[in-house]
Amino acid sequence: MKAVIYRWRVKPEDEDYFTRRWNEITQDIMARHGGGGSRLHRAENGEFVAYARWASKEDRDRAFAAYSADPDRTIPQREGRAELIEEIWLDILDDLLIPEADLPVHFRKS
Repeated sequence: MKAVIYRWRVKPEDEDYFTRRWNEITQDIMARHGGGGSRLHRAENGEFVAYARWASKEDRDRAFAAYSADPDRTIPQREGRAELIEEIWLDILDDLLIPEADLPVHFRKS
């Protein structure tokens, strides 16, 4: 299994659009193209960072190609509403991340 970290710069006026589209794109890729899910974060410096899981880099490349081939699908980077700064591929060696539903009470937002 692979993981990939994506980093984007997004102008303040495009942040709501970016986060909405990130969610929609991720949901679609999971449902139609075999994506393993993702989490979106905001870094201290204001950049957006996502962590995603894939069976392989080739699976991710096929999923992105299929998604991008649909003329009705838009991607914030292609629209000039986000700049992809970096993509880092990782081999998952171990996984001790606690699923959201199993997190201790002190992790839940009030």
